[in-house]
Amino acid sequence: MAAVQELWRYPVASVGGERVVEIDVSRERIKGDREFFLVDVTSGAVAAPEKLPQWRPALTLSASWDNDGMIAGPSWALSFFDPALDEALSSHFGFKCGLRREGTELQITNGSVNVQARYEISPLHIVSSAAIAELEAYLPDSHVDVRRFRPNIVVDANFKDHESVGRKFEAGLVKGTVTEATKRCGMTLIAQEGLPEDPEILRTILRKRSRCLGVYATVSEGASISVGDAFSLA
Repeated sequence: MAAVQELWRYPVASVGGERVVEIDVSRERIKGDREFFLVDVTSGAVAAPEKLPQWRPALTLSASWDNDGMIAGPSWALSFFDPALDEALSSHFGFKCGLRREGTELQITNGSVNVQARYEISPLHIVSSAAIAELEAYLPDSHVDVRRFRPNIVVDANFKDHESVGRKFEAGLVKGTVTEATKRCGMTLIAQEGLPEDPEILRTILRKRSRCLGVYATVSEGASISVGDAFSLA
């Protein structure tokens, strides 16, 4: 039997999230998780830090869900709905950008677009502390930190991610199915607060773990999950 060690929520996609003691999970998503997106207000393109250097400063921002949502930069903190936020973000990135909720219609140079995620978002992303420890053993001189992998749930070392795909799970009262291993991209190596850029992290995952660390899961019965809850596989 494994246990939930940490819980994380990311109110703004591509931005640093918040460590919490409880999350509310539905079949579709965690409440408050990746409901807002950074967008180029000229083109309508959603932020892609793993692909475009212009978006890499996203990893130096952080967001929380409390008080209707707050996003913080190096020297400022503003509500998601503050009229000054677009200007602050544009200054931070060096081009015209802003924050929009998923599904928002955005007026751009050549018409309008609806703000949507660039890929299908899985309801849950699970990482094992055993996988993190394995990577640390391969990279004793690197700063391996769970924040590089942006999980929702960190499960203790009794959970083996490579043995879980295709199996049903229970986390507290939440039930679902582990659907696939998480293929890693450039997000793992980008510098963020307290963590330097480190290409060796992604290179090692490619060499030693066939590019995968962690798993995605769907939810069949939603509920709340708290730190310390039991986590089990069928």
